[in-house]
This record gives sequence, structure tokens and C-alpha cells, in this order.
Amino acid sequence: MTNSSSLLGCGSPSGAQILASVLYSFFSVSGTAANLLVIYLVCSFRKLKTTSNAFIVNGCVSGLLVCAFWMPQETIGISGSLPRPPVYRAFMEGLLFLWMTVSLLSHSLVALNRYVLITKAPAVYRSVYQRRHAECMIATSWLLPLLLLLPWLLGQGPATCANVRLFSAPAWQEEAQPAGSYTATLSAVTILSQTLVLLYCYSGIFRKVQVSMKRVSVLNFQVINHLPGAFPRKERRLGFHALFVCCAFVLSTAPFMWVTFCALLRPVAGGPRAASWLLFCLLFVLDPLIYTCKNEEFRRSFRCLLRGELCGKPSAVGVDPAVRTVSQLGP
Repeated sequence: MTNSSSLLGCGSPSGAQILASVLYSFFSVSGTAANLLVIYLVCSFRKLKTTSNAFIVNGCVSGLLVCAFWMPQETIGISGSLPRPPVYRAFMEGLLFLWMTVSLLSHSLVALNRYVLITKAPAVYRSVYQRRHAECMIATSWLLPLLLLLPWLLGQGPATCANVRLFSAPAWQEEAQPAGSYTATLSAVTILSQTLVLLYCYSGIFRKVQVSMKRVSVLNFQVINHLPGAFPRKERRLGFHALFVCCAFVLSTAPFMWVTFCALLRPVAGGPRAASWLLFCLLFVLDPLIYTCKNEEFRRSFRCLLRGELCGKPSAVGVDPAVRTVSQLGP
């Protein structure tokens, strides 16, 4: 390993460490607050207890674990004030991979849920997204990463943990050597597969919206009847919502994915690795925002929370209230 004299645009390794620590601290505080808020709102307001929001909460739980537990420890580790044994570092990397993969899978679950809701018949949606099926999907999003971790856990012992990094998380003062074929590929392929799922689902939703006489808001799950032709901006915004979600995901994950692929072939400098990894960490902060900031029900519940109220009529848990309105679009 060779030391790098410049990282993240700073003049010295110590400057890079300070910048990384500040960013991790900001991500930790803001991400913890945002994820906790969404989880609390869904748990407190009956109108928010839907299948779609269950998948969003699943992603918020994994993001909360990363922001509240992993990032503070990484901040301490960067400064070097608290040495960590190799076995402990390997354990934390395993947990990070678990939480990271659950977050990525949650994005796919939300996209697939909205794709089926908007492009398929209501009977198909009700059949696929029964409460039991939704619970199995969420459980699978946790079990699958554990199964993917088994080869790594069985193949690494305490003696080798010090020299093996699970998925090329940045060593702030080092140039990375080519990573192990299994661990690095597993990380990059996971991001690539989720990106393809999101692009497929949201492009299908966008096409459905464009050809429908009645437009569907993919974030608010609302149908706008007889949209006047005098409001072209309103029409464009409905499709832009889907593009916004895709862009936020791709821009946050693609740099880290390509840097990881490159690390399989040749050493990668610490600057690009650190920058791509910090951009990827931003996804854990954005998760609760990109799915709720345009949702009127979430905004209404948040205003009720500020007033100290718990409003909302009881609704059936696990069934989206927009199913009846979306049915008017046809299969």
C-alpha cells in the first residue's frame, strides 16, 4: 500500500480525514433524523400504513442502522483515536454490507410495487401484494444478503481479516490494491442489478403515464381526472417524479459501482474511491426524502405531528388506498 499525498482535494492526508469526518458526522445526524421521522410517521398514522410505505420503512430501517451505528464508528476509526481489532473491522464490514444490500433491495421493492400498482389490473395488485406476501418480500430482503455473506464469512478467518476488505470501502490514506474477485464483484453487481430493476420499473411507469388519458402521480399515487390542456407543466411534472427517483439512485450509486469494477483490474487511487464512497453514503440520507417529500399524506401527517395531533381515519393495513382509483386506468 502506498500513501497518497492528496485526497478529496485536500492538501494532506490529515485534511482528507477531517473532511471525511465532517461529512460522516453530517450524514449521521441528518440521516438518523430523517429515517427516524419517516419510521415514526408510518407507525403513528394509520393512513400511512400501506404496503408501499412498508417497503419504504424497510429501507429507512437499514439506512438508520448505517447512519446511527456504522457512520459514528467510522468517524472515530478515521481519526485513529480508537484502534479496532481486525476481527471487529471484519464484523462491522459484514454488517455494513447487510444494511447496504437491504437498502438497495428496498428501492427495488418500492419500484416493483409502484410498477404493478400503476401498470397492472387492481386484481393483480391485490393478489401479489397481500399482507403475507409483502411480509415475505421484506424478510427476503434481509435473508438474501445473509446468504450472500456466507461464502465470505466461511472463507475468511481472524488471521486474514486484517488484509481483506469486504467491498472496497475507502482506506483514507491508501491506494487500494485490486480487491478480491468475490467480494468486490458482489458489491458492484448488487448495485448494478438494483439499478436495472429501477430503470425498468420507472420507465414502464413513465410510458404508462404518457399514454393514459388520466395521469398518475407515481410518488403520490393520485389520479388527476380530465387534466386540462392549459397546464402542460403539470403534465410534465408527473413524469419527472419517476425520473427524479431514478436519477437520485443512479447518481448516488453509479460512481462507486464503476470504481469498484475498476478496482478488480488495477489499483485505484484513494481520492476517487473516497469521493465515490461518500456519494454512495449520501443515498442513506436521501432515502426517506425522495419517497416522501412530494407525498401529500406524509406532509399532512408531518403537520399534524408538529401540532401534536395523531389524525387520520383508520384504514386497512397492507392495502394501498389508491388501488380503487388506479383501476380506472385499465390493465
